[in-house]
Amino acid sequence: MTRKLYLDQSYDTAFEAAVLSSSTLADGRQALVLDRTLFYPESGGQLPDHGTLGLARVVDVQEGDDETVIHTLAGGDAPAGTVRGEVDWARRFDHMQQHTGQHVLSRAFIQAAGLHTVSFHMGDDVCTIDLDGSGFDESAVRRAEDVANRIVEENRPLDIVSIPVAELDVAELRRKVPEGVTIARIVSVRDFDSIPCCGTHVRSTGELGLVKVLKSEKVKQQQRVHFKVGARALQDYREKHALLQGLAGRLTTAIPDVGPKVERLLDDAQAASKRMKVLTQRLVAAEAPRLASGARAVGSARVLVFREGDAAYARALATEFQSVPGLVAIVAAEDGTVVVAGARDVAVDLATGVSAIARQLGGSGGGKGAFAQLKLDAGRLGEALERIEAHVVSLLA
Repeated sequence: MTRKLYLDQSYDTAFEAAVLSSSTLADGRQALVLDRTLFYPESGGQLPDHGTLGLARVVDVQEGDDETVIHTLAGGDAPAGTVRGEVDWARRFDHMQQHTGQHVLSRAFIQAAGLHTVSFHMGDDVCTIDLDGSGFDESAVRRAEDVANRIVEENRPLDIVSIPVAELDVAELRRKVPEGVTIARIVSVRDFDSIPCCGTHVRSTGELGLVKVLKSEKVKQQQRVHFKVGARALQDYREKHALLQGLAGRLTTAIPDVGPKVERLLDDAQAASKRMKVLTQRLVAAEAPRLASGARAVGSARVLVFREGDAAYARALATEFQSVPGLVAIVAAEDGTVVVAGARDVAVDLATGVSAIARQLGGSGGGKGAFAQLKLDAGRLGEALERIEAHVVSLLA
């Protein structure tokens, strides 16, 4: 078995250990089992530690059979005998902040809104908890966030003890001890929260700095809350403040006025878009007959190939051409959009063949009957139009 030093020495980063075994994984990387380790293995929703063993980088740590811990290496030869290990402290402390912050936030949701945590996930950027219970809303989020940060400000100590399950007062625990455990490791935020946990944690809540809820979403029958703690929360604030400050500068307004100004711009843009659609339709109605007069006769029909810079205008033209009797229009935009539209009296399946051509040229397309819309590489537009026109002519001739 591996002696798990991280359980009692979460602030230590360097240690020496004996290599018990070495193996080669399916992907060719080496994996070591040591007699003792400070490297935390991925478990309980917490990510694994990284660092070095000798000259090799530790890129993953997992729990193995028989109470062993498996260290996966990348780069450097796998060490043998006695090895010096060093844990990446920045990553370790980040995980300590996130995990302890989760304990505080989970209890805060119970206290503020009666919402219980049913799962926890720590990501490299954001952490989440899934909450069960009724009464979840933005007000509950704010109340829980306020409670959590009050506990941070009070700098409450964390107490970590290992105790026989038979001696536990289970009524005080936020979550019950897993089945089969006889000695439970209890992590407590003094006079606030107590839970069985084998993760790494800070010494006191003041080291968390800040607990910030970012957003929430409905996932099945539960509410998933996204949050950041400590340095992650500070960096998130820095990035968002810089973004907001930049927007305020671009909009020549103060930060508190960015929201209202954006709303006005969106309203103006929506009105302009509606007006543009009306004007486009008027222009299309005027232009379509003139352009259709240049179509060439093919059998009893006529074929028009036209290139237009704007994709929206090209689609509008193609739709208008459907009302011109006997006409099949192939309208292309410079971004690679191609619309093939036959008049309502053209009873030919254009969509199947032209869609196949688009796929042959690395593009995509679909449609039905005498109408198809395609998307092609703009660099192959000329070749595509020649092939599409030839196919349409062969169907109409």
